Amino acid sequence: MSLYAISEIRNRAQIHRFLMQNADYAAYALGDLDTPYSAHAHWFVAARTGAVEGLALVYEGIEPTALFLMGSLTAISALLLHGVGPNAVALLAPVECRDLLHDYYLIEHIAVMDRMRILAEDFLPYELPVALPIRRLTPADTQDMLNLILQAARHDARDLRDIAFEPEMVETGTYFGIFIDDALVAMAGTHLEARQASVAAVGNVVVHPARRGHGLGKAISAAVTQQLIAAGFERIVLNVRGDNTAAVHTYNRLGFRKVGAFVEALGQRI
Repeated sequence: MSLYAISEIRNRAQIHRFLMQNADYAAYALGDLDTPYSAHAHWFVAARTGAVEGLALVYEGIEPTALFLMGSLTAISALLLHGVGPNAVALLAPVECRDLLHDYYLIEHIAVMDRMRILAEDFLPYELPVALPIRRLTPADTQDMLNLILQAARHDARDLRDIAFEPEMVETGTYFGIFIDDALVAMAGTHLEARQASVAAVGNVVVHPARRGHGLGKAISAAVTQQLIAAGFERIVLNVRGDNTAAVHTYNRLGFRKVGAFVEALGQRI
């Protein structure tokens, strides 16, 4: 491996230029340049002869800490060899890094994810066949949201560490919910809303296991997306497992289109 200089970087313009080489893949990272997310973000680069070839974002605003990687394989390997980030991380990396990650981490979970994006003119609204009220969620609904996430995770045998939800997201983001008999049965919201970068990420789409198959997830995702479009966000994205054909189909029906793929993993440094 050629020698790289590894350094922490705080120059927002330089980081932004590098991320814009693949803006759809780097959408979350672009948002993390904005407040309040920037307070949790630490940036590192791998450079040769003064040219940046790889970038790592250590984001401490969620648990476990997220480690975003971008650049050439050799540069990313240099960053990992240098030891950026804590021992336990949630990894987001280019698909071609899948084998490389095993050289540095004991991987507990790994999946290939699709990054999907919607343009305002492609949005297709959706209304449930049976009218159910969809209302904005507030911090007062946080416990109901946590209970729904836990119920769904248990049913799906999903690791809670793989769910990027923190109660603070309800205060800083846009969340909607559907209640039936005073019980929250579906929710969706945003992982981030970065107005300076004009980036928003739809996420935490959760439907109670007993209420699935009736369009609730589609309706609640549409409500969040419509709100983001109305707010003027230019880059609206979401993540979905590439093998989750039902979910991919649902998002396609709303107007989302695949713009790339990446690897998501939970890892413990070897």
